[in-house]
Amino acid sequence: MSGTLEGFDELAGIELFQRLAIFRGLNYDDTMRLWTIARTETFRPGETIVDQGALGQALYVIRSGTVRVLSVGAGDHATELGQMGSGELFGEMTLVDEVLTSARVTAVSEVTLFVLPREAFDDLLARDQGLALKVYKAFCRTLSDKLRRLHGLVTAPTGKMNAGE
Repeated sequence: MSGTLEGFDELAGIELFQRLAIFRGLNYDDTMRLWTIARTETFRPGETIVDQGALGQALYVIRSGTVRVLSVGAGDHATELGQMGSGELFGEMTLVDEVLTSARVTAVSEVTLFVLPREAFDDLLARDQGLALKVYKAFCRTLSDKLRRLHGLVTAPTGKMNAGE
């Protein structure tokens, strides 16, 4: 007999989605609609999850494990940009823009991800304009927050921009 209750993993996944800044403004029903298109994928250590320069296919939410984000240069030389763990996400811009991925993401440990495929996401939002408005507003808020933090990194302590602006 299994030590988990049927349906519990699903609820834990929905709760994880609701804690993400990008979906925090959604109510439970909205989050549940997104959850219906999510799938779970597992990767072994060293496996590539997203390759740099590929057309992005999904938003990934790390349920468990650790991933490494790499910038791959000439001769396949890779520079680590950082690592992410449980509760973090990557690939969100894939859902709103058709651009090639800017980094490679690989599994450091065994990684379980919740995946929102772009095609299913687009279909869902096309059918539900109210949800689309809430999701895109949340995306804009998240992007705005990132830009404010970036601005803080390049602003001198005097409040003036660093040389080169």
